[in-house]
Amino acid sequence: PIVSEGVNFKVRTGLENIVSALPFSTSLSSDIIDFGSLSPTNPIIRTVDLTIYSLSTYGYSILAFEDHPLQSDPSAGSGQVIPNTTCDNGQCSEDNAQEWKNTLTYGFGYRCDNVTGFDCDSSFSNAEGTPSGPNFYKSFADNSNSMSPKSIMAGIGSKNKDVRLSYKVNISGNQAQGIYTNIITFIAVPSF
Repeated sequence: PIVSEGVNFKVRTGLENIVSALPFSTSLSSDIIDFGSLSPTNPIIRTVDLTIYSLSTYGYSILAFEDHPLQSDPSAGSGQVIPNTTCDNGQCSEDNAQEWKNTLTYGFGYRCDNVTGFDCDSSFSNAEGTPSGPNFYKSFADNSNSMSPKSIMAGIGSKNKDVRLSYKVNISGNQAQGIYTNIITFIAVPSF
C-alpha cells in the first residue's frame, strides 16, 4: 500500500510483488536449559530445537549472545565462573568452531546441527560443506566483554527451517560447587 505520495515521489510499505501476509517468527523447544549436577571431567550436553517460520523471500539471520559466561551468584559470596570453551586446540571462539572432545578441556560452548535446511553457521561444516562432526563447538559472544552478537544461522527461502543447538559444559576438579547461570539472547533478523 502507498503510505504517502507527492509530486515526485511515492512511499510504499512492504515489498513490491511479494506477498507478505505470513508473519516471520521463531520458536525454541525450551526456554530453560538445566545441566543438573556437574561433576569434573564429565561433560554434559543438552539440546534445544530452534525453528524459523515464514521466511522472508530475501532471507534471515539469527544472532545470539550471552549476558556473561556461566557464573554462580556473586551475592552468595563465591562469584565463580565457568569460562567459555576454547576447544581442544585453544582456537575456537565466538567466530570459529573447533573440535572439543577431550574430557580435560573445560568450559561452556554450543554447536548447531541442521535438521531442515542447511542454515547453521558454515564454521560447523568442513571445506566440502558437509557437517564437520558432532564434536565441533564454539562459544557465544560475551556481552559483558562488549562482544557484538554473532550469527549462528542464516538462510533464504520460503520453507520453515529447523536446527538443533547443543549446549555443552565441562568442569575441572577445582570448580566450586554451586548453581551457575547465564542468559542466551537470540535475535531474529529478516532480510529485505
